[in-house]
Amino acid sequence: MDSKPTCITFFLMLSTVFMIISTNSGNALPTSLRSIFTANKSIIFLLIRFYFTTHESTPKLPESYIQSSDIDSKQCNLSLLESDGWFCESNSDWKRRKRIHRIQHKRNRISDDRYLFFQNNWEPTIHCQFERRIGNTGDGGKWICDVYRLRQMNATDLLIYSFGSNGDFSFEKAVKDILPKAEIHTFDMQLYECPDGICTFHQARLGNGKDDHSKSLQTVMKELGHENRHIQILKVDIEGSEYDLFENLFNLSPSNQAKLPYIRQILFEIHLHSDSIDKSIERTHELFELFRANNYVIFHKEVNLDDPRNVFEFAIIRLNAAFFTSQL
Repeated sequence: MDSKPTCITFFLMLSTVFMIISTNSGNALPTSLRSIFTANKSIIFLLIRFYFTTHESTPKLPESYIQSSDIDSKQCNLSLLESDGWFCESNSDWKRRKRIHRIQHKRNRISDDRYLFFQNNWEPTIHCQFERRIGNTGDGGKWICDVYRLRQMNATDLLIYSFGSNGDFSFEKAVKDILPKAEIHTFDMQLYECPDGICTFHQARLGNGKDDHSKSLQTVMKELGHENRHIQILKVDIEGSEYDLFENLFNLSPSNQAKLPYIRQILFEIHLHSDSIDKSIERTHELFELFRANNYVIFHKEVNLDDPRNVFEFAIIRLNAAFFTSQL
């Protein structure tokens, strides 16, 4: 409750009482009491003046400083619609975000030079205000967009897949610490065992599910009974097989698009192949264009210093198709 009207009312009431008493009493009051009333009136007006001076000089934060989680949904209907309910920010800020995305996206395919390919291509086009690194500080950790939002969701919908672990479960442990009710499934070609209460381990080779004894994401979800569920986070670190996995996932025919699983965020490590330079470059460009065609935007990118020219970490988040097609 705002205390300002209450304080002002109190001061004015006291002032009025003193004025009434002074007026009605005339000279009937002793000189000493009249002096007290006169002094108190002066004090009251000085207090009122001091109150307004100190309070009006305190600047108010502009609306843009309000955290998105504190904005009423009516004030962020556009961002909620165009981010599939993920972002909540003022319409003006959201339109500014779209302008920045469109400007940067036009600059994202600049060079086919193999030497500094990831230095020159495919930069983030959107940012997350509360982006957070989960897991190890070095290799194995991943950046997640505004992970706190997942806490606000129905616990039964927190499905997380981790493809490729090499026996390192630091990412899963960190996610479980932040999201205790998350359902985490970890996959690797080798046989490992998840720490108790952290995740469920599955031995499997991930890929396109066709000619290399691998399993596609769709096959995995069907086997686990997750066909009708959303994956909130998909972490992928499968040493080059990410191309087969994603191409199989997103290259569905238009008639099968309805079967495409909804994945909110994809955190992946990508490797430039060395077998055919031209083919590797073109395939990488096509993969990122495939992400964009399926409504994903890049929000994080970092180099893997073990192989800085060939291996990079990316994080992408899915938005609504309207984000890319609506007018500014």
